[in-house]
Amino acid sequence: MPVVEVKLWDLERLVGVSLSESELRNILPRLKCEVEDIAGDTISFEATHDRPDLYSAELLSIYVKGLLGLEKGLPKVSISDHTYEAHINGPSYRPYAYFAVVKGVSLDDESIRQLMQLQEKIHLTYGRDRRKVSIGLYDLTGVEFPVKYSSVKPDAVKFKPLGFTIEMTPREVLKTHPKGIAYRHLLEGQEEVPLIVDARGQVVSFPPITNSEDYRLTENSKDILIDVTSTDPEAGKRIITLVAYAVAMRGGTIHAVRNIYREDLRTTPITEPERIVYDTALNQMLLGLDIDIENTVELLARMRMKASPLSPTTLSVEYPYFRVDILHPVDIAEEVAMAYGFDTIEPSYMPPLHPGREDGLEVFSRAVREGMIGMGFVEVNNYIMTSKALMFDRMNLPAGDIIEVENPKHETFHALRVWISPQLLATLSASKHAGYPQRIFEVGDVVIPDPMRENKARDERHLAFAIAGRGVTLTDGMAVLKTLASQFGVEVTYQPLEHPSLIQGRSAKIYSKLGELGIIGEVHPAVLQNFELKVPVVICELDLSHLKRCFEECRKAS
Repeated sequence: MPVVEVKLWDLERLVGVSLSESELRNILPRLKCEVEDIAGDTISFEATHDRPDLYSAELLSIYVKGLLGLEKGLPKVSISDHTYEAHINGPSYRPYAYFAVVKGVSLDDESIRQLMQLQEKIHLTYGRDRRKVSIGLYDLTGVEFPVKYSSVKPDAVKFKPLGFTIEMTPREVLKTHPKGIAYRHLLEGQEEVPLIVDARGQVVSFPPITNSEDYRLTENSKDILIDVTSTDPEAGKRIITLVAYAVAMRGGTIHAVRNIYREDLRTTPITEPERIVYDTALNQMLLGLDIDIENTVELLARMRMKASPLSPTTLSVEYPYFRVDILHPVDIAEEVAMAYGFDTIEPSYMPPLHPGREDGLEVFSRAVREGMIGMGFVEVNNYIMTSKALMFDRMNLPAGDIIEVENPKHETFHALRVWISPQLLATLSASKHAGYPQRIFEVGDVVIPDPMRENKARDERHLAFAIAGRGVTLTDGMAVLKTLASQFGVEVTYQPLEHPSLIQGRSAKIYSKLGELGIIGEVHPAVLQNFELKVPVVICELDLSHLKRCFEECRKAS
């Protein structure tokens, strides 16, 4: 988690009162911030990855004021009716840009340090190291509107990059500027690069690399231009709003910018709150707290939200648009708990709801593992996290539905697997040096998108096995399957299967008397080539919950 540093005196001037160490050690954990150290006037704490609004003193002060009861409800900022205009025509690989203007701010060295900390912490976490979101802050002096976000050839213009006194082309920046060297991989292979210019054609920024030195933010800056470029429009709009609110905490007034994107118009920052319906029954169900609707309204007000009754038990809860972590009523329940105070929730004894028996599926899975090992297979264990490329592209399949992580840290682990067989092939690919034949299996969970479920997904327990070696055919896989099925008294039948990952005529769907059980087949040569495998491979994948039901039916019948 990112470690944030703020100065006590700076936080105090933003909050408007003196703060004791005991107050800070009480308030910060209630915001899910783990205090690292309070030494002198420096406060260090860890903030969670889903709370970029806590990465600097400005927005932190909003919640401190709320928990102290100094201000309640939605954060108050000064908003002007005057709007500016920006024209958006960026490169296809980074198409979105959003702007905001904040005028009349009062800056010093510490406030600039805090805004830069906010920028960089967001870059590293929510922004996926600038790949998803990149932020720029500039002195507005000398910038003429409308500003433009466009793409140019790398040698088309020259400007003075931040920290340099000589002019460079974007290509030269990528070769010699420290930020250019660090982030040029984001633009590698592209014929054009992004650029922000004003109405006179003066370069303001070269996102996501560096700003122009001519518009550097200083202690004398009173009016600030903010930009966010992104590959995700929703992320871009939320972050431009977050940063605009943070800057406005330094005494400024927010001016909106009309971002004209082709024939679309998007005005930012978004000062209208988001809304969600909250049933106060969740207070008891999730928190074990008997809090009535009036007290729930008060607690949410301390968390800088506005709650209005819709019925005797439900609320319409308004929260700032920049709260990227609010996705579900469960998140509102957490806000109630944070305002109430985790340490004040009294634990209560909960008697066991069952005698503690091992889940039947786990017992059955262990029996399946023992059966596979008895047939000479080696068990492997892969992560449930994987990638769409492995699940679909390398398996010669069109892209399908899959549960993806919204803000992944690694491209290899950004989705939940929908079947295990691709990972077995990847394991075989990594162990070619071990010789053949190779017989491996895995018993584990997969996650299938399911719009009929409340959480839009369901878990399934699967068995997958693979046999690799010279002369391996479908018959080898069917022999293993027949032996496994007979161990549990299950009769299986087959029907022809057309599957892009498998050879037609040498693959089949597997059925039991209860329905479809799984698939089996010889891996298609194109897939073998994708995994750099030079011997035939047979794969089989079964739904173990289905197999367990078949086993239980057989036991009842006998």
